[in-house]
Amino acid sequence: MAHSHASPEAQLETALQALRDHHSRVTEPRRAILAILIGEHGPFTIEEIHQRMAGGDLVTVYRSVAAMEEINLVRRCDFGDGSYRYEFNTGEHHHHHIICRTCRGVQTLDFCVADGLERMARLLGYANVSHALEIFGVCPRCQSAPPDAAAGARPRRGGRRKSPKGVGGEGG
Repeated sequence: MAHSHASPEAQLETALQALRDHHSRVTEPRRAILAILIGEHGPFTIEEIHQRMAGGDLVTVYRSVAAMEEINLVRRCDFGDGSYRYEFNTGEHHHHHIICRTCRGVQTLDFCVADGLERMARLLGYANVSHALEIFGVCPRCQSAPPDAAAGARPRRGGRRKSPKGVGGEGG
């Protein structure tokens, strides 16, 4: 995730070592995928990752991301549109996203309200507790667009924004 204090180079080396520690090969496609997810944050679909790579096979991207998800190097995000997206998982803390229903823009929310619920579940004796939470709404830009323009808005990639002041903070 983009919030780590380690440099992108250090994050990449740590991720490559995690691959080695799990007896996974360090290939050029895996190195490229990790560099994209660390450098550009995401979350990205498999196709978007493939488009950002300089060559390579789409099936290799699918297999590589699946292998990295299995060892928790990447985190899968489900925005309810039938396409999974993936982002680098530092394990230091997590965050959530707010997704515009109209343009599909994504904004990071660095605050987590569900951590307390996870603690409660553990107190009830549950193990291996986790959660997934994504927020949906209509962004200010789409709200101010003319109705016919907003209805025909194309999904927007990039332009990911950080939480506005007062909405999020560290430790989410």
